[in-house]
Formats: sequence, structure tokens, C-alpha cells
Amino acid sequence: MIIEKHIKNSGLRRAFLPAIAAISLAVLAALPTASRAETLPYLPDQVVRIEGQGWGHGVGMSQWGARGRAYGGQTADDIVRAYYQGVEISEYPTDQTSIRVLIDKNYRPSSFDGSLRSSNTLIGDIIGVGGEWAIAGATGPLPAGARLRLLDHPGDGRVTVRLIDAAGQHMLDFDLPSLIEVIPLKPETRLLVHYKFTASAGNSRYFDLYRGLMRVYKNSSGLIDTVNVVNMEDYLLGVVPAEMPSHWPTEALKAQAMVARTFAINSLAPNRPLWDVDDTTQYQVYLGVNRETPEASAAIQATRRRSITHGGVPIRSYFFSTGNGHTENNEDVFGGSPLPYLRGILDLDPAGRAWDADSPRSTWATNEFPLTTIGTVISSSGANIGQVASLDFNSRTASGRLITVAADGGGGRTSMDAWNFVSRFNRTTPDNIGTVLSTRFNIKFAYPYTRRHAPLNLPNGQSVYFEQTGHNIRHGFLKYFNENGGVATFGLPLTEEFVHKGWTIQYFEKARMEFHPDKAGTRYEVQLGLINTELTTPRRPFTGDVPFQSVPQHRFFPETGHSVHFSFLEFWEKQGGLDRFGYPISQEVTENGRTVQHFQRARFEYHPDAPLDKRVQLASVGTELLRQTGQLP
Repeated sequence: MIIEKHIKNSGLRRAFLPAIAAISLAVLAALPTASRAETLPYLPDQVVRIEGQGWGHGVGMSQWGARGRAYGGQTADDIVRAYYQGVEISEYPTDQTSIRVLIDKNYRPSSFDGSLRSSNTLIGDIIGVGGEWAIAGATGPLPAGARLRLLDHPGDGRVTVRLIDAAGQHMLDFDLPSLIEVIPLKPETRLLVHYKFTASAGNSRYFDLYRGLMRVYKNSSGLIDTVNVVNMEDYLLGVVPAEMPSHWPTEALKAQAMVARTFAINSLAPNRPLWDVDDTTQYQVYLGVNRETPEASAAIQATRRRSITHGGVPIRSYFFSTGNGHTENNEDVFGGSPLPYLRGILDLDPAGRAWDADSPRSTWATNEFPLTTIGTVISSSGANIGQVASLDFNSRTASGRLITVAADGGGGRTSMDAWNFVSRFNRTTPDNIGTVLSTRFNIKFAYPYTRRHAPLNLPNGQSVYFEQTGHNIRHGFLKYFNENGGVATFGLPLTEEFVHKGWTIQYFEKARMEFHPDKAGTRYEVQLGLINTELTTPRRPFTGDVPFQSVPQHRFFPETGHSVHFSFLEFWEKQGGLDRFGYPISQEVTENGRTVQHFQRARFEYHPDAPLDKRVQLASVGTELLRQTGQLP
């Protein structure tokens, strides 16, 4: 739930700390528009990036939206009622209610004899700070600075509790039972859990100092779980400033306090034996005493005991960082039954600007990466659909958030929940790709082969640059191009040379050149690809012709079972024949109101209104194939 969190681990030394600083990548419109539904061909050679909007699940209160509304003059009550429909502000005895917070799980202390380090390299100490403390039922009052130390006995299932006084002197040892309670004896006493793996709070402090008492359990695996039992109002002191920057407007902080308080009330789980919530974004981020600030504490005090209810019952007060102008219905994101107070809203100010438009994550984008990365994410779910053929991003909410991601392949179809996809993507992809922050995103092809390039300017005329498309032709391809009609024959270059399936190739508007090193030094060193064969694959075979004896204006090709006649035959013979166009793969057919005929390397089009010498023209099959395969927009 934290306002801006690292979904990928990002180099924190003691824990995963919320990061406020972020780089804004303004790649999408700021106003909330539904993302474009799409089914994408799966092109292993394609490069893509993910462009998205917002951060978080999108249900309930947008924290950046609360900030924008507060700056716009709205009160905390106004903000709460905007994001949760039909609610009341009610009192709840939170100052008389405790909450159990799991702050550390599965810790293994260092061994008693010093032969093994702890599971996270930190010493297993709990230290009383600022006042007296005790271990319930085991000790009398212990002074500030005294500590207990947990020590493991590998192999025999025992953990020793060692007491050490403030001067560092050994006081006593006893075996850890299934549970001990470490309790403060003075209002000013705080407990420092040194083995809590956390981040720096600055000045050699860490987020490991707490109000309330600690319960230390030996779990079923023989490892240590630690639960902070704390008054709920005191708990909020470590939550609100961890979830929202304390320099934000007071009314936004007060709204956050009411939302966090209500979330805590709704999370109480008396039937759960050990704890109610943990201290992570799974519930609410709780960082203890060292995260407390005067501004957040004042907002909590100003809203003391105030919670949000619907029909007299505390609501599920979900909140998130940024929606870019739109929130979501709960059932569209989490499933389950619709809740009347969690209806998606258009979250815009009177000028039509998103209330959370100032968020650095209102829009964002990953870096470019191979499309095959998404195929790997799909396959990581265990789906076995064979070779992926297409990716389906059509299942979306009204605001454009994905509900499911699906893929089709030779072995069938698979789909996964969109948040599952996001989680797998962020967990399994390299950090340099970047992080997907919400399910409101689109996949954008990068068109790496058809991007404009700078002129090569090779010496002695070994390259020519075409400003119209931003591409060069060079060396052997340039020689072939010049000797066989140039732009009139092939059109403009659409790519640079690149290697595809082991072949060096280059696309032109009307053709694809291929270099055949095994034919070096012969007229077939450069050949034209069977580009129209590829382009027409879904439509073939075309209906053939009845065999006949060829005559000057009519020729039958037994190799493919098709014939060519009149102007098309004359053009075929004069402009290069088999080497240039290949065999016919269709008869004359009418397409889009025009007479055409398909050949392996080209498509002839008849233009009856053109001058006589231009009535047969070549279609831009190179352009069409690049577009069909996702290499051109």
C-alpha cells in the first residue's frame, strides 16, 4: 500500500525501504483514457517496451489524489467521501485497542558456540531503550541498555535466551519456551529489535525501534517470529509517515490517518492465533518509532478514534499511490462481490486534470526489451501451449486496467491474472528493463529495424543515404540496387542491413534483398526474398489453372499450376522474370477493386487509367510484410 514502493529489490542493505524519489517518464496522455485493447502477434525478433499509467492496484483512495485535493482546498472528510462512496465518519475506541504486528519472521539466531552466523548476519538482541523493561514471568525490572540475546543450538532444537546488563556483563541464560513477552515498564520505554532486517533511518539508526511489547515465538520450523503488540493509535504513528510524505498538506495526512486507522480496524483477526497484520505493503507499511514525524503525529491526534464506516461497519479502506485520474471497482481488481463504497470514479479536478497528475508515476515506461521476455514470463507460470503465436491484452476494466493476460500457441491457450503477470515480470526480468507499476499498461512495439539511422557516408560511394526513410544502402546491396532499376524497381529502403535467421537481409518498399555468401562472386550473391509467398501464406493455395501449351501472350507454369497473360506476362518477362519475381502463385484476381496477380517475390497491380507504360505496377509488399509482422506501425 505504500505510496511509492520498490517492487523490484533495489540495493537496500538492511531492508526494502519505500522510495519517494522517482523519475517521471511522460509517455502517455495525462488524462485518464481507457488503454487500447489489443491482440499482438508474437514476433521473437521484435523489441517492445511497456507504457503505463498509475502506481498500485487502483482501488479506494489515491494518495497523490488526496494530496491534489488537499491543495485544491478539500478537507480530509471531503477527500475520504470522494474516494469511498456513501460512507460515514464514526468513532472507534482505537485508543483502547491493541494490534498485533508481525515485524520479523523465520529468524535463526547465531549458534551458541559462535560457529554459525545468524540467518541475516544480525545479532539476535532485543534492547530496552529509554526506560525499564522486563521479560514477563522471567525477570524483574531491567534497566535501559540491558539486552536479551537469542542463541541457537543447531541440531537439538533449543534456543537460549541470554540476559546481558547495560555494561555488557552476562547475567543469566535460560531456554526459550514457545513464547516470551518482552514488556516495557515505563511509558517512555521503547524496544529495539536489533535482528530486524531493515533500512537506515539516518544517523546510525534503523527502523527497528518500537512502542509496545514484543512477543518472541519459536515457530513450527524452530525459527523465531517476532510480533509487536501495540496500541492502535501508537501503531499509526509508525504507519502514516511511512505511507505518505509528512511535508504533504495537513488535510491529506489527516485523510491518510483515517484511512490507515480504518484499514487497521478491518484487519484485526482475533481468530488468528499470533498476529493481525505484518509491517509490509501486504497490509500497511509500519516502520516504528524512528519513522515518526511531528506532522504525521499531529494529523493522527487530530483524527483520534475517527474511522470510516458504511452501514455502521468499518470499511475495507484500500488505498494506493497513483491512478492517473481514475480509480477502480473492487471486484474488477480483487474479484469477489462489489462493495458499494468501492466504486471506481473519474478522479479529475474541475479543469479536467487528474487530481494525482503531479505524481511522478502518473505515467511511466520500462526500457526496451525483447518480446521474447514476455513469452518467458508466460511460460514461467507452467503453461505448456507450445510455440507462442499471439499475446492477448484485451481483457480490461473501464479505465483500461488489465484483468487477465492471455497467450495463444500451437498447444492451446493460457491466461493469468494481470497482477500475477506483473509480479512475475518484475520478479524474473533483469533490473535494467525497469518495473511495471500497475496493470494499466500497453505493450508498444519499438520497430527497431525501421528506425531512422544517420548517414554512413562510406568513402568512394560505398553507401547512399535516403533521407525520405532515414536508411542507407551499402556495398553489395547497393550494387544490386543500382544495376537493377533502383528506386523504380525496389522502392526506398525501409531498414538497414541486419541479420535474420542467419541471413543478412535488407527490406525495401517492394522487395527484400538477401545476401548468400555461398554464391559469392556469382550473379546470385544477392537474391530477392520470397516475400510475397510469406505475405500470402494465410490465403494460399490460390485456385490454379488448367494446364495448356504456352504461347507468346499466355504462359502456363507447371511448377506452381498457374498461368500469366498479356500485360502481366509482358512485364514479368521484360523486368527480370524468374530471378526478379519468381513463379506465379495465383491467377489474376480482384482485390480491393483492382486486378492483381501474386508472384513469389512480388504482387503485380493493373492500373487501367495510368499511362500505357505504367499500367502494371508493383505493390509495396515489403512495407506490407513489415507491417504485418509488427516491424512498422
